[in-house]
Amino acid sequence: MESPQQRRDRRRAERRQAIRKAAVRLALDEGLEAATVEAISAAADISPRTFFNYFATKEEALVLGPIWQPEELVDLLASRPADEPVFLSMQQVMRELAERMRPVFADMQPFMELRARHPELAARARAADESKIMETIIGAVGSRPGVVSGMHARMLVIASFGAAMSAIHESLEGGGSVQDLLDEAFTLLENGL
Repeated sequence: MESPQQRRDRRRAERRQAIRKAAVRLALDEGLEAATVEAISAAADISPRTFFNYFATKEEALVLGPIWQPEELVDLLASRPADEPVFLSMQQVMRELAERMRPVFADMQPFMELRARHPELAARARAADESKIMETIIGAVGSRPGVVSGMHARMLVIASFGAAMSAIHESLEGGGSVQDLLDEAFTLLENGL
C-alpha cells in the first residue's frame, strides 16, 4: 500500500511527465520557438507559475531527464536489510524502479523525434549530472556487505539497469509483465547469461 508521501511523489512525477509530453507535442507540432513557457503551460492546462514548480526552463521540459533521483535509489537500497545479498537488494530496487520507468519508455517516441529534429537539445541534457548520478549509486552499492571492489559495484549497477531496461523493452513489445521479465533477467544474470 502506498504511503501518503509515495502517493504525493507519484502524482508529482505523473504531472511532471504530463507537462513534458505537452511541451514535446507542442514543439513537434508548432516548432521549438512556439514552445514557450506560456504555450506549454496552456497546453498542459497549468499556470506558468505551476510550470516553474516542475522545471527551471522550457528546455528542461523538452529533454527527457532522469525518471528518478539518485537519492531515491540510495534510499531504496538503504531500506533493504543490511544482511541481504547485494544482488538480491539490487533486484528488489530495480523492481520498484521498473514499474516507474515502463510508462515513460512507452511515451518515449516523441522525445526521440524531437531530439532528432533538434540535436542541440541533447547537448543541453545534463551529461555531467548523469555521471554524478551513476557515481552516487555506485558509491551506495559499494558500501553494501559483500561488494568486494569498485569494479564489482559498478558492474552490479550497470547490470541491474541493463536488466531493468531489457525487461521494460520486452514488456512494451508484448512479452509479459515487467516484474516477471525483470525476475527472468536477474535469473539470467545470476546464471552468468
